[in-house]
Amino acid sequence: MKNIKLVLMPLVLIILFFVSCSTSSVPLEILVPAEINITKEIKHIGIVNRTIPERRRKVINFLEGFVSGEQIFADREGADNCINGLASKLNDSPRFTSVIIRGERLRGTGTRRFARQLSWNNIRRICNKYRVDALIVLETFDSNISVDVERRLINKKIKIKGTDKKKKVKVPRYYADLYLDVNSGWRIYDPSSKSVVDMNSFLDRKSWSSYGKTKRKALYGLPTKREAINVSGYNSGIQYGMRISPTWINVYRDFYVKGDPGLEEAKRYVKANDWKGATQIWRSLLKHDDPKIAGRAAYNLAFAAELKGKFKKAYSWAKMSYTKFGNRKALTYMRKLENRMDDKERLKEQMD
Repeated sequence: MKNIKLVLMPLVLIILFFVSCSTSSVPLEILVPAEINITKEIKHIGIVNRTIPERRRKVINFLEGFVSGEQIFADREGADNCINGLASKLNDSPRFTSVIIRGERLRGTGTRRFARQLSWNNIRRICNKYRVDALIVLETFDSNISVDVERRLINKKIKIKGTDKKKKVKVPRYYADLYLDVNSGWRIYDPSSKSVVDMNSFLDRKSWSSYGKTKRKALYGLPTKREAINVSGYNSGIQYGMRISPTWINVYRDFYVKGDPGLEEAKRYVKANDWKGATQIWRSLLKHDDPKIAGRAAYNLAFAAELKGKFKKAYSWAKMSYTKFGNRKALTYMRKLENRMDDKERLKEQMD
């Protein structure tokens, strides 16, 4: 199973060499497992928005939104963006494909409260109709917005009329903050086992800040409530996608390039994408008279092994760097490699 990708664009463009440091940093894209395990038989998923309430409840929600000053139907748009974010995340993952199902009239509560679980006959009918293995249903979507404006006096230099001199004066400045909480509730229905694989509420909190000479200008720099809800809704969908599907993330790995001419020579081999030549030099430096240099060579060999996906071998080199040569940085690297090995086992459970 491939669970590691080195970004080659070409390599000389992605390795960041810092002149004042003893190491260089390489960006690495790694696959991390999902928070929960979903059976491998589920591969194609339908996504449904169930946040629209029944008609009676819709009238109550409309009146509540009108009275509180919230933008009408903003949450409905936010919910649509929420399932768009989830679909985008799942289709970008190596685990699932997904389709948004909009042709079913599934009603919810229109609040943060979950509606009654859908019947398995209904779930099976929808899955068969759209040829999906399971349904992810956005059961709830609700937002809470607050805006604060504060007036402060700040020091400002202004020109004295008729002269070239300036003087300090205190002038007002207005600071505006918009705070938004978006709560999205999800269920995953597996018709084959007639089980709810996951039932989870996700809270996404965001804030925006702006300032200006007047209160109006300060508020003008903030997004509208609807824009804020749409952005947060989309992000909530992405976050839930990361919960249920393995995800590619970007990390950085360091390797030593200074302290000995051999390390500097190996750096050039790495720039030329000649890893065999670089590892040969690092292996020769294991017998260096200075344990510091030998420790750096062992560390670099661990780095090269990780890039090849050989985590146990990388851990062995990192352990040598720490225990035999006293490289403290290698101890932290050992913990990272332990996590990689644990993640690999979890990925085997989650993916073919």
